[in-house]
Amino acid sequence: MTITSDYQEHVEISKKLKVSESFIKAREPYKESFEKIYNEAKEQNVDMSSAKKFLNSLSKEELSSLQNYSLLWDKINVSELNEEGAYNLLLHHYEKYDFNNDGVISDGIATTGSLIPVNMPNDEKEALIETLNEMPNFESFMALSMINAPSVVMYDSGSIGLTQNNTYMDYQAIKDRVNKILNPKPNEYSSPELKLLMSNFLEIFEKKFNQRTEQQEYLKNQNHNDAQITKAKIQYEN
Repeated sequence: MTITSDYQEHVEISKKLKVSESFIKAREPYKESFEKIYNEAKEQNVDMSSAKKFLNSLSKEELSSLQNYSLLWDKINVSELNEEGAYNLLLHHYEKYDFNNDGVISDGIATTGSLIPVNMPNDEKEALIETLNEMPNFESFMALSMINAPSVVMYDSGSIGLTQNNTYMDYQAIKDRVNKILNPKPNEYSSPELKLLMSNFLEIFEKKFNQRTEQQEYLKNQNHNDAQITKAKIQYEN
């Protein structure tokens, strides 16, 4: 089920994000059946183009297991699915992805956004996940909701709309989003509770980001020093 190296790197980082006990408990009765289907799809090299055919080969009980494991409300009707929606049904929650790059993740007939920004540098994704894992589940969920909230846009016609947050996201972009919540404009409002939550998030996020930056700088200097020592040794021996 490999797509690209970027995708695999995103998956390896995203799977580190802790999920709530209620999320695990709700899916537990269907886990064994899902893993069996998952492994069969992997053995058959199922991809986007063949996912619907594979789903059509499953029994009603197996489709029900996929539905419940993915926490979908509606029964799976394969004929109603697009290729991405069909394929994502066969993946773990941290593997689901916007493969067709249309701005949303199709999962069955449902559409969602990526919890962890896909286009964020990997080191910063790691810092974000470490931050969220350090927070209580509800606060972590709320922080992610604020980070991933659609942007409000004003069109030339004067109408107002919402757009999915598909722009490039990095440490600074997240800081900017949080600071808008902490310092709302006169016509905007953030509750004291939300300000406290996002302030706590930002404090931890900055700490994790700085720790990773310092670590990267240390490794860079260490590699440089090692290279210089090796170069000097070669010159001496010659």
